[in-house]
Amino acid sequence: MSNYGEHLWVGQIGNGFVILSLIAAVLSAVGYYFYSKEVLTSEWKRFANVAFSIHSISIIGIAATIFFMLFNHYYEYSYVYQHSNNEMPMQYIMSCFWEGQEGSFLLWAFWNVVLGNILRRTIDAKWEAPTMAIFALVQVFIASMLLGIFIGDYKLGTNPFLLLRENPDFANMPFLSIPGFPTKIDGRGLNPLLMNYWMTIHPPTLFLGFSSTLVPFVFAIAGLWKRDFTTWQKPALTWTFFSIMILGTGILMGGAWAYEALSFGGFWAWDPVENSSLVPWLVMVGAGHVMIINKNKGGSLFMTHLMAIASFLLVLYSTFLTRSGILGNSSVHAFTDLGMQGQLVVYVLTFVLICVVLLIHDKLIRVSYLMVSFMMLFLGIVIGYKIILLLTWLGISFVITIYSYMKFFPKEEEEESLYSREFWMFVGSLVFLLASLVITYFTSIPVLNKLFSLEKAPIKVADYNLWMVPFAIVALVLVAVTQFFKYQKTDPKRFIKHITWSGVFAVIFGLSAVIPLYFLKEYSLAKSIDKWNLISYAILFISALFAVFCNLDYWMRTLKGKTRHAGASIAHIGFALILLGALISTSKKQTISQNTSQKNVASLGENFSAKKSLVLTKGDTLPMGNYLVTYKGKEHKGIDVFFHMDYFTKDKYGKLVKAFELSPMVQDNPRMGQASNPDTKHFLGSDIYTHITYADLSDNRAVKKDAYKEPTNFVGHMHDTIFADNAIILIDSITTNLTEEQYSKNDSLLVVTAVLKATDINGTVYRATPKYILKNNTVLPDEFELNELGLKFIFWKINPQEGSIEIQMSEKVNNTREFVVLEAYMFPFINVLWLGCLVMIIGTVVAIMERRRKNRTQLG
Repeated sequence: MSNYGEHLWVGQIGNGFVILSLIAAVLSAVGYYFYSKEVLTSEWKRFANVAFSIHSISIIGIAATIFFMLFNHYYEYSYVYQHSNNEMPMQYIMSCFWEGQEGSFLLWAFWNVVLGNILRRTIDAKWEAPTMAIFALVQVFIASMLLGIFIGDYKLGTNPFLLLRENPDFANMPFLSIPGFPTKIDGRGLNPLLMNYWMTIHPPTLFLGFSSTLVPFVFAIAGLWKRDFTTWQKPALTWTFFSIMILGTGILMGGAWAYEALSFGGFWAWDPVENSSLVPWLVMVGAGHVMIINKNKGGSLFMTHLMAIASFLLVLYSTFLTRSGILGNSSVHAFTDLGMQGQLVVYVLTFVLICVVLLIHDKLIRVSYLMVSFMMLFLGIVIGYKIILLLTWLGISFVITIYSYMKFFPKEEEEESLYSREFWMFVGSLVFLLASLVITYFTSIPVLNKLFSLEKAPIKVADYNLWMVPFAIVALVLVAVTQFFKYQKTDPKRFIKHITWSGVFAVIFGLSAVIPLYFLKEYSLAKSIDKWNLISYAILFISALFAVFCNLDYWMRTLKGKTRHAGASIAHIGFALILLGALISTSKKQTISQNTSQKNVASLGENFSAKKSLVLTKGDTLPMGNYLVTYKGKEHKGIDVFFHMDYFTKDKYGKLVKAFELSPMVQDNPRMGQASNPDTKHFLGSDIYTHITYADLSDNRAVKKDAYKEPTNFVGHMHDTIFADNAIILIDSITTNLTEEQYSKNDSLLVVTAVLKATDINGTVYRATPKYILKNNTVLPDEFELNELGLKFIFWKINPQEGSIEIQMSEKVNNTREFVVLEAYMFPFINVLWLGCLVMIIGTVVAIMERRRKNRTQLG
């Protein structure tokens, strides 16, 4: 223990594990590489496996050390200080672990070693060396992200065991010089948005999904390595659908967290980080389907390699987007830049380089490409022009990839028939790939801005929806009809016969729903939605029903209701229900919190509108949608402030009957700021979603009625605004009784008056004139009480150089009736979406189990 009371031994153990994990990963990659050369096979295999086991133990050791520090509140360590505190419930200790960059990288490395150890114990000997060599190389890069060392001016990784006094952001804090300071301070705490049960399960599930994309990737790389473009797909197929299932589950959990914890009013906002997890999933879905084509008919070899490889590379790209700081404020999920932007770029480009090199058959071209690549890297380091060199290298890599595909890659001898299952499955995979490219382009706008010095603004949610709806319609139609095709060739008449009744039912039920939903004015929002959107919504609705009916028909009639064989049909039904639920709940989302009070909500600021913000005064009962709502008051539970509201309906006699209670919450975190958490009432047919947008969070229960709160100091300029709980105060003008010259010549009394205009919630304007009095260079404090609003002002300082003034404002406790501003939305049929999530996951699990059963049968 140091003189400051620091537990240095813990960090030394952790750093030892970090260094050991990196060395072991390097040795493992080298061992598996030489094992693949089939020289001293058993020795290199044993060496590589031992090294990978040591690496695995080291990763677990790093994680255990961090948890030990978090449990014991070792605030002398920067990571513990930044992500936890004494007040935080221990149930969120896991959220602390992966809130920061270091913890999330470690979570990724942990799942990689779990999957890597499963893979090396179950894989065929033919594929063990090349797959595990790439696996270990990935771990080398992730382990390097935890080093936190400087090589010259370049920082390699960020270390979770950095002492607080060694962190440049905290090194000058005065308490660091106090002996025993770690036990005398408290940490900054967890981000309030992460203090949610979903955030204890969503990140590990999502990162397991990210890790799972590595397995099909290493198989595809091994296929290129061994020049065996087909047989790797059999063991990779089960892993691919496991990746589809677990990554999809992680994404859906993120949507559930956003719906329950965030206050934007929805489950998906096309946030860049949301997109960067969705895109690898879309590509992996395409990869799984082209692998099925190859398994049943052969062919599509290039596409299986391309999509299996692209899915993992897109995970790496999403890592760059999320952790490089390049997204700035365009994402609520993104991490800040910790100086790892260059390292992340190298991480991504290294695996692009490996893929291109292994794709090249001609040795001269391969060697030339490697020489040019390293020369361009050297030039970028020495002379700069990094962006030009990067774009040039990417162009060269793309050209060589196309050339190698055209020249050396195996091609299909026959074109697929238009009436074949493989043709339409291939088309469906292309649809998913194209959709992912469109999303990637829009998500990458911050990157393009930086590369080309542009100032292009990210597109809005409505624009994303406009682009994605056509892709969704095509995907749903393909999901509906493709299973009715046979491989190689299908009788067109028989095919039409199979899908006719499903199509008829989809059109009948669809039109009976979409006409009142979108086209009849008394039921729809047709005036607020343009005609193309209405038509596209109707087509999407009918397409989703068509997909559900077709897959139910295929399950019941073609598969005779056998669930074991119906995994694909069940997953397709779930996919269709997700899109159907998302369509209805978002397009028919209804704002029910229009302001029905007499209060002027717009006076609170430009973000408040009578169209969506309801002012609720304590004790009042106001209509809201189909309910009447009463605000009962607030309740403090630690740093959480709950606002209790009763919702009533009227019985047949007109008497109010309590229907339910909601308590939206605002977390008043002294270090992290305020965060609003919604509360939702779930019904079978809809949800009532509410959150607080304005409230007084102070606890006034123990304060005398006529007492004032502690004064707050405001530094402002002319026409700046000061916010009180019950009014908005404008610094309208400043007057003085003397000029500066007059004051300097005479020993006179200088009086400077700040003219303030205070507007209350009803729009009534009051005038306050606090005075700054200077006599004999001494400031004489002068209070001005605005009794109508229970406010007291002291104009106590003038900053002539900045052109600003300083005013202290005190607010009288309980001077007005307590009120809140509430936003509430009704999401119809959102349970269709959540049902679709469960159905899709179940269907994918059934498909995986059936695939494993068939593999065991074939081996037996």
